[in-house]
Amino acid sequence: MDMSHSMVFSDVSKRFGQKIILDKVAATLETGITAILGPNGAGKTTLLRILAGLLPPDEGEFQLDNATMKPESRFWRNQIGYLPQAPGLYERMTVKDYLDYMLLLSAWKNRDTRRSRISQVMEQLNLVEYAGTAIGHLSGGTRQRAAIAQALIHNPMILLLDEPTNNLDADERERFHRLLEHIGEDRVVVVIGHVVNEIAAYSRKLLVVSGAQISFFDTPAALVALAGGRLRQDEVEQAYRLLLRSETGRHVAPAPGAVK
Repeated sequence: MDMSHSMVFSDVSKRFGQKIILDKVAATLETGITAILGPNGAGKTTLLRILAGLLPPDEGEFQLDNATMKPESRFWRNQIGYLPQAPGLYERMTVKDYLDYMLLLSAWKNRDTRRSRISQVMEQLNLVEYAGTAIGHLSGGTRQRAAIAQALIHNPMILLLDEPTNNLDADERERFHRLLEHIGEDRVVVVIGHVVNEIAAYSRKLLVVSGAQISFFDTPAALVALAGGRLRQDEVEQAYRLLLRSETGRHVAPAPGAVK
């Protein structure tokens, strides 16, 4: 059974005042992990918020699994799990009650089904011992894991994560990477990160936003290859820095079925 999914956006533009943040960008995001990279202020978070249906674009077209729709539609947003860079959580709620509340908002009406899903996600994110702890009393790393849990809890088709490993220690980062790889086997996962070699190690594709454009969208190996054999396959960050300094134009791999 084919469990592949896709999110397609084309001609997406956004400006704030006179500043153009995104200028007719386009990509096809498929099952697996895509990492969004780019300089500060390049429009990474803006793009993610547009895809989450939280920020209207000035123009653009969008598809989920080949069906055209608007990101602000209820159906689109029900398919999305979103983690903002600075998540706001309900401080007085316990972790378990908070996740139960988020499932109720997603119309999970059966109590036993909610309990089962909450137990599963808490286990995945090492939160079981904090189930009865108020979120306001959690450490920074545990709080971040609770925020990740709310993005995962309703079992979304598309997962959009903005700097998800903030405040996580090395062990929890590794645990989270393994979880993402598992989720990415049958879902579209999009992650903004800044530790390039780390994020490239588990990402299927890299999407680089710079100068209001998508300057690169292809595999980590293809990014290294742009350096013309000067770098090893694990030197993705060096290849990324060279790309940002380059004036040779864009490198975007054709979507499957596209004419090259």
